[in-house]
Parts: sequence; C-alpha cells; structure tokens
Amino acid sequence: MRIIPKKIMCAVDFSEFTNLTLSYGQALAKEFEAHLTLCHVVSNMVLMSSAGQAYIASEKIEAERRQDAASRLEDIGKTLDMDCDTMVTTGHPADELTRIAEETGVDMVVAATHGGSGVKRFLVGSVTDRLVKTLSCPVLVLHGKAEPDVLPGDRKKLLNRILVGCDFSPDSSLAFQYGLSLAQEFETQLFLAHVVRPTEHVEFSSADYIKVQEGDYLGWNRSDYLGLTRQANDPDAQRHDALRERLERQLARMVPEESRHWCTPVTAVLEGEPYQELLTFAEKNQVDLIVLGVRGHSLLEKFLVGSTTERVISRSGCPVLAVRQTDTDT
Repeated sequence: MRIIPKKIMCAVDFSEFTNLTLSYGQALAKEFEAHLTLCHVVSNMVLMSSAGQAYIASEKIEAERRQDAASRLEDIGKTLDMDCDTMVTTGHPADELTRIAEETGVDMVVAATHGGSGVKRFLVGSVTDRLVKTLSCPVLVLHGKAEPDVLPGDRKKLLNRILVGCDFSPDSSLAFQYGLSLAQEFETQLFLAHVVRPTEHVEFSSADYIKVQEGDYLGWNRSDYLGLTRQANDPDAQRHDALRERLERQLARMVPEESRHWCTPVTAVLEGEPYQELLTFAEKNQVDLIVLGVRGHSLLEKFLVGSTTERVISRSGCPVLAVRQTDTDT
C-alpha cells in the first residue's frame, strides 16, 4: 500500500538549522504534492525582577513576540518557490506542535534536533524527543549538525538511499510502507535490515503477530519468534546459516512484485544490539534516511532505557523517520 502524505508541517525555531528543516519539508511537499505549513511556537517567557522574583511576561510583550515571529515566518515562506501556510502560536513547543498537528490532520512533521547528551538530555530532553513520543503522525527528525549538502531545488538528491529497520512487528510493517513509498517517490535505493540479538529478550505481547504476505512464516507469535531466535544463536553453523537465509527471504518478500520494476531492494540480516547494528550499517552504506517504527513500552523502561528508535535518533548522523502505529492503522 502506497502512503501519500497530504499535509506536511515544518517546525521552525529560527535557529541556524531552519534551512535544513525547510529543505526537507519543501522536498517532501513537492514530491508528494502535499500542502506545506510552517509553524513556530513562541515559548512562554519567564522574566526575573530586580529582586530576583520570577514572573510571566506581560500580554503586550507576548503579543510583540508573536507579531515578530509571524513577520519572520512570512518572510521565510516567501523564499520558497511554492505556496505554504504560516502559523504562530504560544506555549510549550512540543505540546503546541502536537496539538496543531492533531487538530489540522497533519500527516508528517519535520523537525530538527539540536542534540544534547548526558544529564541534560536525560532529565529534560529536546522538543523533538517529546514530539516522537507524543505525535501520532510520523516525525522526520533532522540532526542539526551541518547545513544540507544540497539546495531545496535539488530535492531528488536529498534521499538516495533509504534504510528500513524490520523486526516483523506491526510497527515495523507500517515503517516499511512509509519507506517503500518514499523510495518510490524519490526513486532511491531501498535497504531492508533485520537485527538478531545474540541473547534475545524482546518481550512481545500475545497480540504481536507478524503478518507478511507470502512469507515463510505466517501468524508468528512471541514464542515462535523467540524459538527462531534461539536457533540463530545455535552453535551449529549450518542451522545458523539456514535461518539467516530464511530471514533474508522474508525481508525480500515484503517488497511487492510491482515495486520491483523501479526498486531492487537490498536485504541484510545483522547480529548484535539493534540500534548499534542499524547505525553501523547506515554509516557503512551512506544511508540518507533511516525509517523505524515506534513501539510503546512502560514509562519506567522508556525513561531508563529508551527504545531502539530513540537510541538511533539520538546517535544517528542521518535523518530518521519515526513512524507510530495508531488504532486507525490496524
């Protein structure tokens, strides 16, 4: 099933990474003939009095900041060679962007993360980190490390190699659909990778079935998957190689036959820690975009450990598209 986003929103913070966000937002909007919205959130300002007491900025100051932001956003919009809307609101950036995306039916949000590590990232997290957790639509996370190598007009060159991380769950199945759609639209090379952990301890619920058309395995459940994973760790090299071959066939069969007219997928079965193996594979193959599903887990696990997707986002040198499955996708 081809997925075509019709409403794309760029989160613009007027930082030095704004051009990076606009480059990808404009490229995606043009390729999919989608409507583009540029949105800026004016954060609630807390001022300090001469006595050291904190107080909220006056309505007049807030209005002036909103007016200034609206003017700057309109000027940015005029530099794009396409029609777009601009929107300015006030509040917490992540909460406001989530609210607007939900209310206006946005299909994809493009945002740049400014990085961060250690205690600051652990305790606070960036706006983009929160968007990945709160938005129901996909979030394209760009890394504010450098300006894009190409201009918005060279949009075909932004995405030449796309990697989809596949664990055969419903989440990764949806991520695959997005990756395949992007690969078709941008006429790019498509990589499909599955990572087998040396010691598998992934917890699947009883409802986590693997549904892949015409695959070797239909209706996998948790015990089936863990059983196959134990085979992957079997010291018998012959059985190990046989499982790898079957997993590679499973990956290859995910690509519909009609898609092979324009795309020759490259499949890979990797072994190790999923996030690290995906990052290493992406760097080695000069991948331009990693597409991953976002799987929900407990608050404690998310706070202390973080998911594979979150780890890839925080460490990746290329953009990451985080896709979350919702009730309407099932």
